[in-house]
Amino acid sequence: MRRLGVGRRLRRSTGAAVTTGLIASICLALAPSAQAALGLQSLSAKPANLAAGANSDFDIHIGFSDPADQVKDLTVHLPPGLVGNPTATPLCTVSQLNADSCPANTQVGSVTANVNVIVAGPVSVPLTVNGSLYNLTPQPGEPARFGIVLRPLGGLIGGTKIIQQSAVQLRRSDFGLDTIVNNFPQTASGLETDITSLDLSLVGTANGHGFIRNPTSCTPKTVTFDATSYGGHSAHGSAPSFTPTNCDALPFHPVATVKLGEKGATRAGSNTPLTAVIQQEPTEAGLADAQLLLPSTLSPNSALLTNTCSLLQFQVNAAKCPAKSIVGSGTATSSFLPSALGGPVVLVRPGPGDFLPRLGVQLNGPLSLHILGSFVIESAGLGNEFAKLPDIPIARFALHFHAGKNGLVGTSQNLCTSPAPKFRTSFEGFNGAHQQGPVTAQIVGCG
Repeated sequence: MRRLGVGRRLRRSTGAAVTTGLIASICLALAPSAQAALGLQSLSAKPANLAAGANSDFDIHIGFSDPADQVKDLTVHLPPGLVGNPTATPLCTVSQLNADSCPANTQVGSVTANVNVIVAGPVSVPLTVNGSLYNLTPQPGEPARFGIVLRPLGGLIGGTKIIQQSAVQLRRSDFGLDTIVNNFPQTASGLETDITSLDLSLVGTANGHGFIRNPTSCTPKTVTFDATSYGGHSAHGSAPSFTPTNCDALPFHPVATVKLGEKGATRAGSNTPLTAVIQQEPTEAGLADAQLLLPSTLSPNSALLTNTCSLLQFQVNAAKCPAKSIVGSGTATSSFLPSALGGPVVLVRPGPGDFLPRLGVQLNGPLSLHILGSFVIESAGLGNEFAKLPDIPIARFALHFHAGKNGLVGTSQNLCTSPAPKFRTSFEGFNGAHQQGPVTAQIVGCG
């Protein structure tokens, strides 16, 4: 009997210990981890059609490994050459977005958010919320902006619409685009909402016009992501790369024209104005490299080459460079931009290992670009080369160089009485195509 009593006490003690341990385990499982931190997982981003230059739908998936450490800011880094055309649709205004009344013809995609709605303590309910992506009126200096409306249907947070804006910025490092969403909401209808994943789908064509355009080069492209949480943690991740195809099918036929001279600046010994223009069709491969060589009868004004601007000043505001370093102006137009880009052409201080200054072009407007060229010396002559240009559809790119004392180009012969000089051109496309040949200048200012 005593043994039986002991056994009962042991079983009771053991049972109490097990019960206590089980409760403790459950509490530990439900309690938030002290080491919880935002993470990115299951990332994917690729076009439905891989053809280079195609207007293809583009799908993005972002998973968050610890949604309890709520995402606050998210940046999607698109690869260079993957661009959207904000002129493909009308624009939704901010007031229309906030009222969820954006016109249907401004929609350029869709958004799906999977969230955990915290209803009591550790108890959460999963919820899928669908929404729309709109072409929003951009802020000054932005190439584009997106508006996002998420519309929960019924349930715990039904009727509480979530409205966000996503800025689009150009990276100076490689001319790729970043889309940025700040301050994701933490609550809806008074309940905490933790985002577990996001799906974004951008349309290739909107209203019969191309919207998203694939890169025109057939090298691997990668979409990367950066996120920060309300807890102060950060995460970085990359989706598996994709490689565009059929670059050989893309046309590449840039057309160059050159104009020389003006009244009073055509005589031998004059510093004459020069305007060089390159034009392309929007369906062509992007222009990766452009070279223009002067004929032997033209040469740069060597006295002017010592007047340069620092690289930092050029990048901050080229218009504030020393007056003698500003030698012309540049303009660019694109079917992807509502208005032309324009700004000064500047002699920039030589880089490491260079003995001649660089030619810098600042293009201001909806898409601000800083392009650096370099003087090249070849057996065929001296000229300028712009390498590593952006894979962005440019319909017309023009450079105009001043005449007079601040003129960069001098002529050793009378332009009105001598045969028109010929410029040697060389162009390389992002698709690997190459085109070169002479261009005869059109002489202006005679008679």
